[in-house]
Amino acid sequence: MAIYYFTISLSAGLGYVLTERQKSRQITALYLAVSMMLLIFIASCRYAIGFDYFSYRNMYDMVNGWSFSDILHTYSGEPLFFLVCKIIGSTGCPYQVFLLIVNAFLLTAAMHFICRYSKIPWLSVYLYITLQFLAYNMNLIRQSIATAFFLLAWPYLKNRKILPYSMLIVIGGLFHNSLLFLFPLYFLLPLKQSKKSLLLLAALTAIIYLFFDPLFELLGPFLPTKYTNYQGGFFWQANGFCYALFPALYCLLIILFRSRIADSMLRSVCLNSAIYHFIISLFITKHFILERFAVYPFVFSLIGIPEIISSYRNQKRPGSKPVLTYHRVLFLFLFLGGAYFAFAAFCGFHHVYPYVGLWDKSMSAPN
Repeated sequence: MAIYYFTISLSAGLGYVLTERQKSRQITALYLAVSMMLLIFIASCRYAIGFDYFSYRNMYDMVNGWSFSDILHTYSGEPLFFLVCKIIGSTGCPYQVFLLIVNAFLLTAAMHFICRYSKIPWLSVYLYITLQFLAYNMNLIRQSIATAFFLLAWPYLKNRKILPYSMLIVIGGLFHNSLLFLFPLYFLLPLKQSKKSLLLLAALTAIIYLFFDPLFELLGPFLPTKYTNYQGGFFWQANGFCYALFPALYCLLIILFRSRIADSMLRSVCLNSAIYHFIISLFITKHFILERFAVYPFVFSLIGIPEIISSYRNQKRPGSKPVLTYHRVLFLFLFLGGAYFAFAAFCGFHHVYPYVGLWDKSMSAPN
């Protein structure tokens, strides 16, 4: 676990010292580049951690002996990941180099998103680690690639350009088609919520939650086979309600602080994404495989939380000193991230805690 604690402390401390007071674009870019390289190193030099570590290694080795037509025939619904495996594998690169290339793409997309859209980039890096996006990268590789395309689609969602948004969603969906189910977020995230709409959403959520299994049986014939095959298996088990506590707390904080987000479009996106993240997280108390859909709306925490905290900078109000100041609100969300990381590490999220590196493998190997 030491490498995680070191990385969190270094990224937060270095980011605060270098970028908090002096707003230099060059220094911020350098900080993000260093953070990116450190996270790529951690994600790429792991060994045997992440539930899917060996299954992805087996896939990589397997498709290397296939033809492109074999891949397109066997994985016609999600061919891009396997085509990438084939292309990289044909150069003779071992699995660890493949992980390095994939993680370089994932972290580049994340840092690009943070650099362009976060008001407090060092905090977004801290949240990227503590809110489990890094852990996600080290387990569900295909879906992490799809999530990276969702990040790249954000400016087109924000600026209401449906064609480039759709193209990126389709490309990401060809790595992992769970992203295709989230296409409607283009229409849902910008909606302004009213008390009536929230009550309707709550009622609809309650009905679907109570009757989820029979509704899934009705929808089963229209879903990809791999989703219906989850029924009765390991991934169809339920998680405890404790796994919905942090999504609920995050949603509550966004609701309480929503007025601090000045841009009305971003305010609606952050509020709706927090609500949908909580709703999807609630459904993992039915079947924990549904958790993979929650990551897509949750990515907006990386810019939503810094937007809220930044609004408290240099606030000048007459009269008594306000209760909520910049550093107090900053500490609140730092504590949220730290507590979530501690909970995830205790529960062993994604089987990436504690960390095991390639050097651990070499030290444990027989002479």
